[in-house]
Amino acid sequence: MSQPQQLGNGQSTSWEKFWYVLGCIYFGAAYLSKVPAKKALSEYGLVELTGAEKFWYVIECIAFGSGYFSKVIFKKALSEVRFGVPQGYTAPPAGQAPYTG
Repeated sequence: MSQPQQLGNGQSTSWEKFWYVLGCIYFGAAYLSKVPAKKALSEYGLVELTGAEKFWYVIECIAFGSGYFSKVIFKKALSEVRFGVPQGYTAPPAGQAPYTG
């Protein structure tokens, strides 16, 4: 089971980095898969797309709407993100730092 991460502060494991690079080498598949997710994040004001990402997003949308339909899925997942205290969380005793993952 993976550890919870904070938005903007997540860490990729060595294997995740390896497979992402390998996926990018294979016709840019990993990079092009990332673009719709980043577009969805940009619509929430969490990231900014680069010029290249904006270009490839448009190309993906032209190609059978795949970029747009992928973005819709990511945006739906983001709409279900809950902020605040996780259910079942209890605050640490006074003087003890909270667990941050």
